[in-house]
Amino acid sequence: MPSELYKADSIEEAKKKLRKIYQKRSLSLEEIKAKKYEKLEQSEHEDSDNHFNEERLGKETKATDIAYYKYLEKGYIAYRILYVDTEGNKEEDFFIIKPNPEYND
Repeated sequence: MPSELYKADSIEEAKKKLRKIYQKRSLSLEEIKAKKYEKLEQSEHEDSDNHFNEERLGKETKATDIAYYKYLEKGYIAYRILYVDTEGNKEEDFFIIKPNPEYND
């Protein structure tokens, strides 16, 4: 999803802020385990904002996300989010959303 801009001082804060954005723009959000994401056969795509988020890290924010996704049946999208911070810490997060077609940025 475009325009997920936020500032965060920690990975935990980045995760909360990004989840809030996705929940606002989606009809549903379901957490999944890494193994379930990996078993999904559809090809993985890199989010177009990743390079922008990497450039912002350490300048505009202390933590950010690098997102990957897979399109699923019936309009669902599975996400693999890698959170990173300026200290070199990393954490992965996995979830499936049903985007809200009526959401307008």
